[in-house]
Amino acid sequence: MPKKSWTILVVPHDEIRVRRLKISYWLVAAALTFSFTFLAGIGYLTVISLNKEYNHLKLINLQLENQLLTQKLTGVEQKISGLTQRISGLMDENQVFRRIAGLDLLDNEVREVGVGGAYIGNYDELFELNSQAARQIYQQQDQVDALLRKSDLIKQSLDDAIQSMQSSADKWSHHPSIIPTKGYISSFFGRREHPIYHNSQYHNAIDISTRMGESIIAPADGRVVMSKHQVGYGLTVVVDHGYGIVTKYAHLSKSNVRVGQEIKRGDLIAFVGQSGITTGPNLHYEVVVNGVPQNPLDFILDNYIP
Repeated sequence: MPKKSWTILVVPHDEIRVRRLKISYWLVAAALTFSFTFLAGIGYLTVISLNKEYNHLKLINLQLENQLLTQKLTGVEQKISGLTQRISGLMDENQVFRRIAGLDLLDNEVREVGVGGAYIGNYDELFELNSQAARQIYQQQDQVDALLRKSDLIKQSLDDAIQSMQSSADKWSHHPSIIPTKGYISSFFGRREHPIYHNSQYHNAIDISTRMGESIIAPADGRVVMSKHQVGYGLTVVVDHGYGIVTKYAHLSKSNVRVGQEIKRGDLIAFVGQSGITTGPNLHYEVVVNGVPQNPLDFILDNYIP
């Protein structure tokens, strides 16, 4: 039969009398149960507190990582934007090369190099963690893929243009591809207000403003067909480059060539002046193909002067 109580003897050192404490079994059991429950509660609360602190620190680390990721993604976007501008510039230059090579220009749809289908794939898990970052990463990958496709198109197109020019080297040497003098363009090809008469007229050339007496060089091989004064244009030189291409140079101060003379690209043909109707020293430069005036800037490669 189990005991219902315990007796505890208390014997003081300085007293003879012994004290007896009678403790009930149920009281001891209740005390032990309470102590265990209290300690278990303290332990549970401690674990919960530590877990919250851990989660808080983890959250702070995740926020810092997310901030760094956002900064890096922003930096990548800026680099992609710069590459996009460079690719766009290369695409425009490629069009010039194609024109010089006698190839058809790439239309806008071809230049976009579109592809079909879209697949998120490995970014599914990232979407669950951070949908904004995942979307940004996916868009950046799509942009990079597009830039790679465009660069491949430019390479293929330039290869075609080089091959075409190599097979027609003579035509290339007679194609005006460099700007004939140093200076800045003061009037562009197209409709403009006349600087003297102040009425709207179509300008079939570009005007290159520069200092008096600046050298003018031939932009391509050809034969001089005119070197004389012309009404409105002043002293004028006209060069026939063959293949239906003619260039005209006006407002000259002096001609350095004669009619019938064969010239090569880079030869000195005249000097800038202000003869004819003009407000100051400049070169009036025309390019005519098969009798139709063309924008000279479409023929110039990087404004290069040898």
